[in-house]
Amino acid sequence: MNRTKADTAESTQSAERLAAVDSILATEEPLIPSSGFLASVMERIHEQARLPLPIPFPWKRALPGVLFFIGALVWGAVELVRHGLPAGSGITLTQPHLSATLERPLQQAAWVALALCVSLLSWLLSRRLAGRSGLL
Repeated sequence: MNRTKADTAESTQSAERLAAVDSILATEEPLIPSSGFLASVMERIHEQARLPLPIPFPWKRALPGVLFFIGALVWGAVELVRHGLPAGSGITLTQPHLSATLERPLQQAAWVALALCVSLLSWLLSRRLAGRSGLL
């Protein structure tokens, strides 16, 4: 019972706020641009139209270089697989042995490195989010 009274009171208050905002917006004067606004905008448009077209990128000249680069990457990958697979089959991985005096400082250094990485990622994320809003 109390909940319905509170809900109706909230809806009444929100309706009153909306009515107040509507009355404020209804009394505002319409926005009218200044006297020279249209002329200055049209002048800028005509200036931009008079500028010469930008020089197009020479794709016909760049295409052989791009194709050569892609071909070199593919050839390198094929050679790596061709020579790397036979050579890699003879490799055995063993875990390095660390003394007890070295193990604890390395573990602490790993935690510090993890904390620094998390801090860096947090900072980069906040910069990216703030950059979108125009604060930076």
